[in-house]
Amino acid sequence: MDLNFYDLLNAESELELMPVVKRAVASYGAEWFVFVSLHPTDHSASRSTYRFLIGCRPEWCQLYNANRWYMTDPCLEYARVNTAPVLGSDLPVQTSGQKYMLEVAATNGFRSIYIVPAHANGKGRIGVLYLGSDLPRNKGEPIFHQGRSYFRLLALELLDWSTRAVRAEAMRATGLMEDETRVMSLVKRGFIAAAIAEELGVSVVTIYRKFQRINEKIGVTRISEAIKFAEEHELLA
Repeated sequence: MDLNFYDLLNAESELELMPVVKRAVASYGAEWFVFVSLHPTDHSASRSTYRFLIGCRPEWCQLYNANRWYMTDPCLEYARVNTAPVLGSDLPVQTSGQKYMLEVAATNGFRSIYIVPAHANGKGRIGVLYLGSDLPRNKGEPIFHQGRSYFRLLALELLDWSTRAVRAEAMRATGLMEDETRVMSLVKRGFIAAAIAEELGVSVVTIYRKFQRINEKIGVTRISEAIKFAEEHELLA
């Protein structure tokens, strides 16, 4: 089955997106999937930048969270610094804890694993598509590998979808306006208040007022903190 780009790109919610992705991954042998997108600088326990699309057994997600495996997940560690898909049998495993995590995953639908990183640009949001099947590795992994190019394309499209969703969510939650995100983009590029005022054809006082409103909407005290939030939530051009 070919990936239906129209259905994927036009899905307005995760509820609409889920059946599209389930059909897509099943075409190359995946019974289960999880897609995670995050900002690569986020190593926090709160995982504030993480967004999940979950198409696997809920028991596995409960175990994953309860054991805080997201802190040491070898699949995430691999995807942060690599762009090529990797079979579970070739995944670098550094610790006994990581090995145990994969053993538990195998009992929850991920006997065969395929990890597909997605990197859209240099320092922006990244994605990780986890694919799993109850087939043993020697049977399931070759099927996954046949879909390598297909899964890479799917992971990139899911990253685009997730990035747009994160931005829209942040804009709604904060009440930020497009002109305010433009100001933050200029700050990120190194413009000082006077230069921004000249660029936008307004007074420096107006720019400082915009800084204040931006900080209030985001709930921070410094514009540098607002920029960090904006970076993590895809608000900068």
